[in-house]
Amino acid sequence: MTTVASILRRIVQRLGAGEKGVSQGKVFTAVFGKHPGWDDHIDDIGLDTDVLIAVKRALYIRGVGGNVDGGSWEKLEREQQAVPFGHVFIWLMGPDIVVGRLWPSQDGKGRASYPMVVCVQCSRSPLPWVCDNVLPRLERIETACRNTMSPEEVRRIVGDAQNEFRQLTGAGESTSAPARADVHVLATLARLPHLGPGRQGLHRILYCLDRESALGGSGADARQDSPPVALRVPVVSPMAHAEVLLWVNFLRIRFGSEVPILSLMPVRNAWVDTVIGMPTDAHLFCLRASLNAMPLTTSIPYHMDPEFVARVDQLVEDSLRETDDESGSDQPLG
Repeated sequence: MTTVASILRRIVQRLGAGEKGVSQGKVFTAVFGKHPGWDDHIDDIGLDTDVLIAVKRALYIRGVGGNVDGGSWEKLEREQQAVPFGHVFIWLMGPDIVVGRLWPSQDGKGRASYPMVVCVQCSRSPLPWVCDNVLPRLERIETACRNTMSPEEVRRIVGDAQNEFRQLTGAGESTSAPARADVHVLATLARLPHLGPGRQGLHRILYCLDRESALGGSGADARQDSPPVALRVPVVSPMAHAEVLLWVNFLRIRFGSEVPILSLMPVRNAWVDTVIGMPTDAHLFCLRASLNAMPLTTSIPYHMDPEFVARVDQLVEDSLRETDDESGSDQPLG
């Protein structure tokens, strides 16, 4: 049987060679989910690429649908440990980036178990450009869709957004080569105060990656079919996009550009859920799980070998020293 993971894996491999019909700097906008203008799930709007189809299957059909059908979120609601839908997400898939928003919604019959989702596929565009130019506009699309009961108006909203995004990329700014990940990102992460004293939070995150990940190494050593790894990391504020990019860059350095990385940011809570590898419905349980139901990775009291902690500290010190040296070299000589 063909699985969502195998579909995504083939897509990432194909994208590495260039997906047919998707060229550098192109954008594709889609919506799916529940909306009062439809009696059931929204008719496909803008699902014109393999990547967007796979995103819907993995995030919505398998992720949301699996947890709804399995009753896992209903149990959270009974135990008062559920959080509402309301997320921004960034999904790195080979040379493509998919960004989106999902929010609480319902269909024309009043069923409200599923959200509505808008997402944009950006082909070979730099991640900072996507976050600066595409993400803010998604909030306006959400507001416009919430304010109408008309399917025709939803289609118009999506069409207008698609035209706007294509005009943005037409300026040529997004078609430059993706920015190289900062090799000193570890030094920046080590300085984040909300990771706890003594780098404790960073130790636990790296330990989780080492213990639970079978991805093994980075770059060519990373395997796309390896079991996914999930992290829940604190951030300074709910919409701390710059900090989320730090984590994305760190994970991209560690695991390579061919391994999908999905980051989910709840708009009302100061954490980010990240899945490295192909997510399953179990990994997307995080969408509605409060901290009582799913704690921060930085708060899990792992029993770490002192040698592991020492290795992490040495890596951090090396990164800090190199960063400070480069900063000093930029200063004018006396």
